[in-house]
Amino acid sequence: MADRFHPTRALPVSLVARDPLEARRRAARVLAEAPDPRARTAALRVSGLAAHELGSPDEALRRLGAAVRVAALAGLAEETALARASRSGLLARSGLGRGPEPRHSAAFAFTLMNHGTAACQNGRFDTALDAFTAAEPAFAAFPDPRLLPGFLCNKGLALVHADRLGEAEDALSWGLLLAERYALGHLRGSITQNLGCLAAARGDTARAMEYFDAAAPLLDSGTRRTALVLDRALALADAGMVREAGTLRRSLGDARGRGAERALTELLSLKLHAARGDTEAAAATGHRLRLLFDTGSLWLRLAEQAAATRPGPVPMPPREEGRPGGGFPLPTATPHLELTSRAESAAPARALRDAGAAVRAGEAAAALVHVELAREPASSPRACTDPEWAMLLDRYRSAHARAASGSAAARRELTRLESELAVAQWHPRCRHRRRSAFPRRRAGEPLAELAAGLGDRAFVCYPELEGLPAALTLVEGRVRIHPLPSAGAVGDAVVALEHLARLNASSPGPRTAELLARRASVVNRMLVGPVAAAVGDRELVVAPGPRTQALPWGLLPGLRGRPVSVAPSGRAWLRCRKRARDAARARPRTLLVSGPGLVGAEAEVRALADRRPDARVLTGPGAVTREVLRELSRADLAHIGAHGFAPDDAPMCAGLSLADGPLFAYDLERVRRAPALTVLSSCEAGRSASAASGVPLGMAAALLARGGAAVVASVLPVPDGATATAMARAHSALRSGVPPAEAVSEHLAATGFVCFGAG
Repeated sequence: MADRFHPTRALPVSLVARDPLEARRRAARVLAEAPDPRARTAALRVSGLAAHELGSPDEALRRLGAAVRVAALAGLAEETALARASRSGLLARSGLGRGPEPRHSAAFAFTLMNHGTAACQNGRFDTALDAFTAAEPAFAAFPDPRLLPGFLCNKGLALVHADRLGEAEDALSWGLLLAERYALGHLRGSITQNLGCLAAARGDTARAMEYFDAAAPLLDSGTRRTALVLDRALALADAGMVREAGTLRRSLGDARGRGAERALTELLSLKLHAARGDTEAAAATGHRLRLLFDTGSLWLRLAEQAAATRPGPVPMPPREEGRPGGGFPLPTATPHLELTSRAESAAPARALRDAGAAVRAGEAAAALVHVELAREPASSPRACTDPEWAMLLDRYRSAHARAASGSAAARRELTRLESELAVAQWHPRCRHRRRSAFPRRRAGEPLAELAAGLGDRAFVCYPELEGLPAALTLVEGRVRIHPLPSAGAVGDAVVALEHLARLNASSPGPRTAELLARRASVVNRMLVGPVAAAVGDRELVVAPGPRTQALPWGLLPGLRGRPVSVAPSGRAWLRCRKRARDAARARPRTLLVSGPGLVGAEAEVRALADRRPDARVLTGPGAVTREVLRELSRADLAHIGAHGFAPDDAPMCAGLSLADGPLFAYDLERVRRAPALTVLSSCEAGRSASAASGVPLGMAAALLARGGAAVVASVLPVPDGATATAMARAHSALRSGVPPAEAVSEHLAATGFVCFGAG
């Protein structure tokens, strides 16, 4: 069938933008018929461009070279120029050429676009945009309007890299409209992918993932899919999700070649090295980029910026003219804690920067207000109901169970599924817009509310502001700043204490206990000593920083026997306290669960069941994830005894082993309403990692995010049966009305248990 835009041509180049696989098939059929030189040139050109889209660059160059020779031998000037322009364009995309000077009017626009593409590959986007601007009138005037959206796709991405985001949106939106009008499915996928890059540049990681998800089914070629994985990884890295970005980076293999894809792959590696504090690897990556690109390339400037980034908060995006709110979008509320704590990096980073400025100025109250704002994610009251996310977690759970049985294939599958988990939680079903995650209030209002709620308690916050080691206390309405030792010194002391405490929990002995007491005294001197005079002997509410998220607070000499509640912020504690009051019942609905392989845990649950005859009890084969999640939504009090694990680099993959595999922290985001009080009698179930803002991630954090008031869990290993007596006493205290933090301090704190939320 003839093309209505070019009646004399049976095989238009625009077919590649619609479906490169079909374009290659049709070109093969035309070539098999031994056509005249003009048709043969067109078929070779289409075949070469399709081969490039399908991930065969060498074949693409051979085909386009053949197209040039056939057209030149036949004396077809226009076809020769177009074939040469197409071949030069592929060389430009590989960073290997700049294309010929324009010699024929029909190829003028393509030649200019190739100049622009070559400049993009080398990171010279101002030069690229000059070429694109000169070529645009010719593309707009082409008889075949299907060529314009491809041009706009290239120009729009160049505008994104040049930080001209408003113009980029105009170009890409117009290109997408034309691609949809002319049914250019493959090109529509490329433009949608570039819109994802635009959203990521604006700091809207969730919207970027939506665009990438929409693009994926339209990009069925190896080349484009690799670029899509790279763009996803870059967006995740910029959102502070280093582990997830690293998983995707490893799936890409070694960086090869030249041009933009090589530059972006190396930049991704550099960002990951810098975020992990691996300065040596970051320097080596920067050196490779300097060998690949000339001075003045944007790739080198971006490399310098990434190498200078210290581990911690993600830099705030620059203000974009014409956009309210300083260049970042209104926040998105979602039940996925990892997204709310990490995807909105701009506003928390600004709040922490303002907190630092307030500390330097000696304005204690202002500093605390800003820290409170930084630790306030845009959480959603709704549970996750996405069926595909639930199915992915079930596959991950099954792979975990098979890997635990020794399956090497399952271990490989876990790596692949972790890549999927990194991006699948961005699904739009769980997103809705909020007006603001950081509501404007009068300066003293949040602190007045917190001070009233605290009553006789003291609030201690460890914000870990960059270069400003200090604690903030709120006692009887007064906020104070307390200097601390350097963050590095505190971090080293905490790590040493945690290591020895875990060793002592697993293999106790008098020598280990003696060393543990010494290290606990060191940490106490660093963290509790500076605030001791202000807080006195009051009950404490502690908001830890990133380095103290997993600290066994009850082991510190200054806190032994003292009720301590650990919460992300003062406002989070207030919310938990309100939930506890609202959920108070004379006879709470109770859920008791024991996982497989732990005789002591099952005995513990049976003993508790004797004291709570109305409890719902799940043990043995009945303790499966689906049933436990359903019963958690109905319970006021839950106790789960099971094997536990908490990967340091994947806190939301922390799990409790049940009959069908682990129940992950991710799974808890599917719970409609968490129990008011949950006791996790499991190894390290209270361990968490922190987003840059200080918001914790992990099993306990997930339960509190889903409406729980308090979670009692250990940050240390819990040998089976070792805490049975202490746990029974703690539950007896709870039944008699003793608050959770007090029950923990009296019976469980010495074994590493902590009360999270409002105790």
